[in-house]
Amino acid sequence: MNQPSQPRKIRKWVCHKLECFADYIEAYTGMMGKNQCYYLELYAGCGNCVCVGTDCVIEDSALRALKAKTKFDRCIFIVGDSQDARSLKKLTASYDSANIISGNPVSDKVLRQVFDLIPRSASSLALIDPQGYRKLRWSTIKKLATHSKDWRGHKIELLIIFPLEMALLRNLNRPECQASITRLYGNKKWEEVREKRLEGKIKLNKARQQLVELYKDGLKALGYRHVADFKPGYLSKPPLYHVISASDGEGRAKMLAEAWGKERYLPCELLYTGKNRKR
Repeated sequence: MNQPSQPRKIRKWVCHKLECFADYIEAYTGMMGKNQCYYLELYAGCGNCVCVGTDCVIEDSALRALKAKTKFDRCIFIVGDSQDARSLKKLTASYDSANIISGNPVSDKVLRQVFDLIPRSASSLALIDPQGYRKLRWSTIKKLATHSKDWRGHKIELLIIFPLEMALLRNLNRPECQASITRLYGNKKWEEVREKRLEGKIKLNKARQQLVELYKDGLKALGYRHVADFKPGYLSKPPLYHVISASDGEGRAKMLAEAWGKERYLPCELLYTGKNRKR
């Protein structure tokens, strides 16, 4: 008998990330106004999470995108795990705009299903938040960027949770990880950063910066006019991840800073209200 999956157990920093994401989505949809806009999530989960140590149940990014005050015309979720897909389908059953696709975003077949649901003239935002760098490939990023342009001439906008400290940096020197890191970047330029680090020519903070900049350079080479990143410092020093925006529209750097750059109460904390996330 197929059973729905249990809520994913997360650390406090993931809860913080989801709260920041919710603020970003509210700002993004508010900016789009009445213009047609679609949402795509490449690595969607089961819909709910549980904070380790508090047992606080919170909604993940999929439900937060669906519950934005200004609604997306359609929300498309790619879910890799079949149990997670069943759970998310159950939680989103009341939302006519929700579409769930089971599979791997690396697959051309899966991406064709996604692209069939997004009109070529519509604006769209893709959240790319993989659990580790191994699941993310540059070939997928390139397919999103080159698929089509909306009525303004803008490509699919990307919001990337770049897993720097929690995955990439700790595996930089491991031979068995070289191929997957090359797939992440789409080239071997990252090896130059590794070699400079091994030879003592750059310090760790500089290596972090160069690895992020190298990824941003790739996005710029795909033709994105505005590529910005923000280093989340709250709850994690050094930061476990960077959030990167690639867009043909202006103002995303400010939106990232406003969403990720402030301290806030979390759902498991006493003064959290959900309506005002600022301290």
